[in-house]
Amino acid sequence: MRKQGFGGDIVNIVSKNAVVAGPNNLGYGAAKAAQAHMTRLLAAELGGDKIRVNMVNPDAVIAGSNIWAGGWAEGRAKAYGVTVEELPAYYAKRTLLGEIILPEDIANAVFALVGGLLNKSTGNALNVDGGVAMGFLR
Repeated sequence: MRKQGFGGDIVNIVSKNAVVAGPNNLGYGAAKAAQAHMTRLLAAELGGDKIRVNMVNPDAVIAGSNIWAGGWAEGRAKAYGVTVEELPAYYAKRTLLGEIILPEDIANAVFALVGGLLNKSTGNALNVDGGVAMGFLR
């Protein structure tokens, strides 16, 4: 991107877990916190080249996501004391808006960051989590 010289956008899909300490989630939460900080560091490093670096922090995107494979869903269900089948409703219920987060919600957030209206924004986080108060950035 630097060599091309036209600036541009990098959007990292991070997670609400970058700012919320959830139960039994050390590896994932630590990796997402590192990714969030990497986003801020890259924003600082690449701003002079007109490269904007932002992040989207989703929570509980279950539909169409491979993260739920390989025992992840079972582990999350156990951590929260619900069944795997109850996870979508559980996640929606704990949000301020009571909404299930879908892949298109994340795509819309990315479009908001790269579509031109926010072309003077970098180093930012856009939460797409239905309103998880513990995930509010301080």
